[in-house]
Amino acid sequence: MKLIKVDFYLDWPGSVKTINLRTFIITNLMKKGRVVRWSIVDIKASIDSSNVKKIRINAVLANPIK
Repeated sequence: MKLIKVDFYLDWPGSVKTINLRTFIITNLMKKGRVVRWSIVDIKASIDSSNVKKIRINAVLANPIK
């Protein structure tokens, strides 16, 4: 089993409610590999759009997808 650490920004559209944020993040992480752990490190307002926020995610993934 190979583990990798990822640290990236994810766009959080205004259409995704706070209650559904966990599912939204995990769904996006599963596209990169099997999720071992994850956390939100930072949330910023997007410069490009007032309806989108940038979420900084720090995660550990097993068996990454290339």
